[in-house]
Amino acid sequence: MSLIKTHLFQQILKVMIRYLFFLVFVFITSVSYCQDPNENITKQQITVSKSYAPELKNVNKIRSITTVDDMIISNKVTVTYNLIDVPVISTFKPNKSSPMSLKRNNLNEISFDNYFDFGIGNNGQLTLDVSSNMNIDRRQSFGLDIISSNYGDVNSTIISSNESRFIFGLDHIYSSQKMEVVHKLFLNQHKINYYGINEESSVLSDPLLLDKINTDQSRNKVSVLSNWRFYNSFLKTAMLDVDYISDSYDSNENIVDLRLEFLIPIFRMNLLVTPKISYVNTSFKEDYYNRKSIKSFYTKFETLIQLSNIEDKLKYQIGGRINLLINKSNSLANDLLLSPKVMVSYGENGSKFQPYIMLDGGIELNNYSSISDINPYVAPSLVLIPTENLYEAKLGFKSSFDSSSEINIGTHFKKNINSLLFNRLPYDPSVTYEGYRLANSYEVLYDNITQYGFFGEVSVNFSEENLFRFSIIQSNYDLDKISSPWNLPNFEGNSSIHLNPTKKLRINILARFLGKRQIEYKQVFLNQLPENALGVPKTLPSLYQIKTEINYRLESRWELYLRSQFNLSNVNSQWDNYLLNKNLFLLGIRYGFDLSF
Repeated sequence: MSLIKTHLFQQILKVMIRYLFFLVFVFITSVSYCQDPNENITKQQITVSKSYAPELKNVNKIRSITTVDDMIISNKVTVTYNLIDVPVISTFKPNKSSPMSLKRNNLNEISFDNYFDFGIGNNGQLTLDVSSNMNIDRRQSFGLDIISSNYGDVNSTIISSNESRFIFGLDHIYSSQKMEVVHKLFLNQHKINYYGINEESSVLSDPLLLDKINTDQSRNKVSVLSNWRFYNSFLKTAMLDVDYISDSYDSNENIVDLRLEFLIPIFRMNLLVTPKISYVNTSFKEDYYNRKSIKSFYTKFETLIQLSNIEDKLKYQIGGRINLLINKSNSLANDLLLSPKVMVSYGENGSKFQPYIMLDGGIELNNYSSISDINPYVAPSLVLIPTENLYEAKLGFKSSFDSSSEINIGTHFKKNINSLLFNRLPYDPSVTYEGYRLANSYEVLYDNITQYGFFGEVSVNFSEENLFRFSIIQSNYDLDKISSPWNLPNFEGNSSIHLNPTKKLRINILARFLGKRQIEYKQVFLNQLPENALGVPKTLPSLYQIKTEINYRLESRWELYLRSQFNLSNVNSQWDNYLLNKNLFLLGIRYGFDLSF
């Protein structure tokens, strides 16, 4: 009986399931319909959320350097003097192969922790570069760099004309999730001779006079730098830079710079506040004319306040600087200057037409260190006065035809108070042993200068490792007191070509044109006082220079290089009476290796 009931129940269940499927089918077909041919399909957005997003472990994250993006990637329009590149402090980069340096490397190159570089060339050229890097742990590294370079002698000079530089540097880098700290200590010794003696003067060609003259000038600089970068904080950077400079003529200088940078997000904008305090104290043994000691000291407090938004088509960075001289040794320097700091641009990055305007200003504390880097033949007897940059403006546009080419064209304007000029000093008949008193050194003059003109730059990337860049700057000068803009060129052009035709071969070519410069030459008379010397206007011809460097990798550790320099001008003189070598060649070899402890 139970079996009959069970069978009956199974039959009833099958019938109910059939009718259930039938009802579901009827319901679906009754509510389903095809699209009306006169009706458009509506668009809908579907958001897909991943259930799992993998993350790198915190210990493996590499922090990038905190920077404020700038749409305009171009240098300020400035006038530079140096024709022979020498490794100054700003170019000193120890720890060349540190893995903590975020640097795009050629994929074909193999990086080592240690390098040995040696080169030898004509006219007494010699270079030695040893660098080493040691990782203390995953967060810390220690670097050492030793550079010794002899730039060679100039032929046909009455007295010695050799020039050399020695750099010794140490650095320590600490990096974590919250900060990156860089400490640097380095020594820089630059030796040069005042060899620009006028051979046409019988007075300056007298062997009895030249035998007792000391023309060697050695400038020594000790620098300590501490740079802190913070992440996930409104305080972004803190920097302390301390420099001490001395030379062969008992000159000394102390420079201290302390700067903080705060970045505060406000809605879609950023508020940048950068307070900075600078201190310069310089003393020289004697003035060129009256032989009395010279002391110059200044303390400047500066604050930059800027509001920026560079995410939209209309990009802007609007603000200004407050410059206040707290302490000063010269009354010609104003105590307060309010200067603008503005950048406005319209257009997408990489667009075919992107106009922009830039405006800047501030007070620059001139110092012996920076002036001697510009002109190494400056006399150690300077009266230092800060330069007030009332405004420095650029108006132009950028255009990109494609992702590999770009044009930047515009005009520039600058108004400076107490802007410095280099003028040749007269001969001092009371000279005892100072080699810079033979009408061969330069003084610094100050005047109010208005500079204006046009500029242009073209850059083309043929591929990732092949680049061509060409730039020109044309300038006109209006002065208040001085008759001519001494030693300032009216036109300057630069071009660079970087080629990587094969995996082992790299070629770099740099060319520069420096236009004509007006100078004032002081005639030499035996018994004439320096303050009574009359100047004779003179025009220095244009200079053409080409530098090349060819690097060939022999194998993974060894690399061979050839450097050359050609001066194509009829008169090889950047500064009056200071000659440059016509042709220079230097052949060197570089070896990379790792040390294991």
